[in-house]
Amino acid sequence: MSRSAYSIHPPVFILCPGRSFSSVVCGMLGQHPQLYGLPETNFFVADTVGGLFQRFSGPGDRHRLHGLVRTLAQVHEGEQTEAAAERAWQWLRERLSMTTHELAWYVASQLGQRQMVEKSPSNCAEAAYLARLYQIFPTARFLHLSRHPRSTGKSLYQVRQEQRARRGRDRMPVDGRRMEENWLKVHGHILRFTERLPVGQSLHLQGEQLLADPDYYLQQIAEWLDIRMDAQAIEAMKHPEVSPFATLGPDNARGGNNRKYLEDPRLRTGPPPKVNLSDPLEWMADGSGFSPATMALARRLGYR
Repeated sequence: MSRSAYSIHPPVFILCPGRSFSSVVCGMLGQHPQLYGLPETNFFVADTVGGLFQRFSGPGDRHRLHGLVRTLAQVHEGEQTEAAAERAWQWLRERLSMTTHELAWYVASQLGQRQMVEKSPSNCAEAAYLARLYQIFPTARFLHLSRHPRSTGKSLYQVRQEQRARRGRDRMPVDGRRMEENWLKVHGHILRFTERLPVGQSLHLQGEQLLADPDYYLQQIAEWLDIRMDAQAIEAMKHPEVSPFATLGPDNARGGNNRKYLEDPRLRTGPPPKVNLSDPLEWMADGSGFSPATMALARRLGYR
């Protein structure tokens, strides 16, 4: 596919902090016959493939390349066996000087006429990463996905506790305020980025609302993207478990998405949890609540 084709079929990027339903939402969108949902590729945190390897060289970060490896194995060989994943690792090692600009375009070009959908939370961890993304794909569409800061913070806190327990550090306290600071920082980056885009290039959606009424909101997303809105296409998107990236990968590339999603990728619908912005935060030992800045931004996103 030539680059000019992307002016007609631009990629779609889901922008959000971690723990914001991005794995299941990307899996859902990727089942539309005109879309192709990827796991986390982390394309935009470095300028080159070698930079990606360096960025994720630590023992606790190596798994952040799993989504990219699984993607390459799938598009190259149509499967994600351990052997296919090893060949994908080698493909990357042989191209350390390849720019991530070239890498992202290459992956998108392997998907035929289907639009790439990508959801790495790292995309918006820093304003510079969003700038790099936009420079590479200026005609992309951006789905700003949000989750209530209380639900996000509680989920992140539980993850941090589990990680510390696995590493034998369960007696060390988790800094609960960092959960809120990350939510505030990332959504701030996203809002400052999307408010400069032309009308219609971005769409904000509360993840809770999408999961509460997927038929309505999936149709809204399809209309925004100007893709098929028929019942068959909408029904397909309600089955993220069909995605080739909706299971744990081979031993040399296990991850790429939220682990709980990988272990049970089915769509689970239901009303949004009854949470609010004003109560004390259950993960804060001092019983404090959200800062005024967090409350103001959350209200801007439609939360109460």
